[in-house]
Amino acid sequence: MEVLFFVGVVFALYLWFRFFNAIFRVRQFRPHYTHRILSAILPWLCLVFIVVVLLRESASDVRTDIGWIAGYTIGGAVWLQLGLILLSCLGVAARDDVFERQNPAAAWLVYGAMAGTTFCYAGSNIGNGPGPDVVLFCAVLSTTFLFAFWSVLERAFRLADRITIERDESVGIRAGGWIASLGLIFGGAVAGDWVSVEGTIRDFFRYAWVALLFLFTAILIEALFKKPKRGTSNRSTSAILAFIYVATAAGYVAWRGVH
Repeated sequence: MEVLFFVGVVFALYLWFRFFNAIFRVRQFRPHYTHRILSAILPWLCLVFIVVVLLRESASDVRTDIGWIAGYTIGGAVWLQLGLILLSCLGVAARDDVFERQNPAAAWLVYGAMAGTTFCYAGSNIGNGPGPDVVLFCAVLSTTFLFAFWSVLERAFRLADRITIERDESVGIRAGGWIASLGLIFGGAVAGDWVSVEGTIRDFFRYAWVALLFLFTAILIEALFKKPKRGTSNRSTSAILAFIYVATAAGYVAWRGVH
């Protein structure tokens, strides 16, 4: 356990150093300070959220042990950065698109991916279970579906190009709200007491099927807003849609509760 904890600390420090080094070392003639500040603050807010979940909703033997709390928090720090790495593999990178190119459209998607990844990991820590392997299984399950759904929507409408090349901020806002809402759903789908692998997978699909409705809705909305020429759709409308995504997902998770 001590060895795993040490490795986790080292890995987390390395990933977070790379992230914050990019924020403060990348120089621009006219830097966009708002998104730099948000990019620096949001990861810490995500960690605070994870700690609160660990202290209130994790297994009884975890929330009373500072060592376990620290260990799972380190795991959350690593998981958050791995989520950003996955996002970069799918076409939008925090360093390249947000810090270097100062693309606000990419920034909104990065924020949503941070939130979605955090919800997936936090949900994996809710309930009683036999140990870290259960948390890892649930985090992998929920996060895999999170980015798989994003990949489907992105490929259908080439959203990464519209965000990184066309710099369509409205697309970034909608996509950020949508991926955050899916994080809520998939995180809620893995929350609860552990019984078995089969039971977890069965409950996951029973709980998370509603994510398909979010996917179909996003497909309809993106088809409506799709434009053949460069240009941006209404940002206010996109912000409202992003809010509706998140609020609807939060309402669904609150209604279903922890299984």
